[in-house]
Amino acid sequence: MSAHSNLNTALLVLTEKLQSLNDLVTANRFMIDALADQGDALKQMDGVQTKDMLRRQAREKFHPDTGTVPNAAALAILEGVLSHHQDSAEIIPFPSRT
Repeated sequence: MSAHSNLNTALLVLTEKLQSLNDLVTANRFMIDALADQGDALKQMDGVQTKDMLRRQAREKFHPDTGTVPNAAALAILEGVLSHHQDSAEIIPFPSRT
């Protein structure tokens, strides 16, 4: 019975890590698509304007209640990366292996 419990715990941890990775991929895909589709417009804006526009678009897409593709975790990642406290809005680095 203990081996079964340990396996379930390991699978739960793996599932959580895979979901986190998927949320990072989703957030990065959003940034890549925005840069590809709107790169020229983004280059014309200053950093604050760019971040504000990207945050607004991220909310429209990922807001858990009103988004076209609700994803609260991806939105939280993007809100953090696009906050005014960050120096730049870059592709989000994946966590290192530990």
